[in-house]
Amino acid sequence: MKDKDFLNIEILDSILDYITNDIRKQFKKSLIYDSRTEYLIEINKFERSSVLLANYYDTDFTGEKLADALLKLVYYTLNNPYYIFDFNDSFHIENILPELVSEENFLFNNPIYSWFDYSDWDNNHKQIIKKLIQNILLANEKEKKYSLQEIDLQIYKELLSNEELAKSINWRNFELVLAKILEKFEFDVEVLKGSKDGGIDVIALKKSSSFGNERYLIQAKKWTNKVGVEPVRQLLWAHNEYKVTKSCLITTSKFTKGAWELADKYKWQIELKDYEKLNEWINEASKKL
Repeated sequence: MKDKDFLNIEILDSILDYITNDIRKQFKKSLIYDSRTEYLIEINKFERSSVLLANYYDTDFTGEKLADALLKLVYYTLNNPYYIFDFNDSFHIENILPELVSEENFLFNNPIYSWFDYSDWDNNHKQIIKKLIQNILLANEKEKKYSLQEIDLQIYKELLSNEELAKSINWRNFELVLAKILEKFEFDVEVLKGSKDGGIDVIALKKSSSFGNERYLIQAKKWTNKVGVEPVRQLLWAHNEYKVTKSCLITTSKFTKGAWELADKYKWQIELKDYEKLNEWINEASKKL
């Protein structure tokens, strides 16, 4: 099992914990709550987590937003019980809900999760759960609990979709994300070390152009404040120094009016991508996963 799987499974467990705790609160408010009720909730949670894991390995997440895909998987699993006991009381996972003909079947095939309608995302904590997912991803990005072998665009697409979390991404990883995006667009990329390179972070080369080889410079600014005119001037200098096809300045923040105006004067040489355009770029690259 890959480290990415461990990370995703931790997220699935956290979503299930959140939903279960909320259902427990609803039970305590509306119904009789005793040790049998708690036992029923806990055993259902345990069994559903097993089916959730099975469903996870049967699901293709290619091209989907990670948080939405994991949420969809959890909600689908909880609203579609898959348990059946045969005449020998052997446990099976099925795709249909059998008639409740035994106490064992009722123990698992019951409306504990589906009665509280989690299919209604707008009214049932979707944004809270998405923030929970993003926080887990950001914590791993900082603490490296799971050492991902390479930059995973699905994970960083999720982090970058939250403007505040985007500003917390490690600056080096931000550069690697940009390199990964360019690779998806079939560029050969080199990530520089950040010394004596005129502030340039990534050099990208495309060899298949009808006009011959094209060379691009990428400079990353993981800033909280707006990026002003001076970084644009520095990029213009690097563009002329490296004699490249085009140069691009990318930030997790925004650009000042002066920065946009200067870039517009040299629009055939340089391009600016702010937080909004960065997300459009990574969304396009994600379709190529």
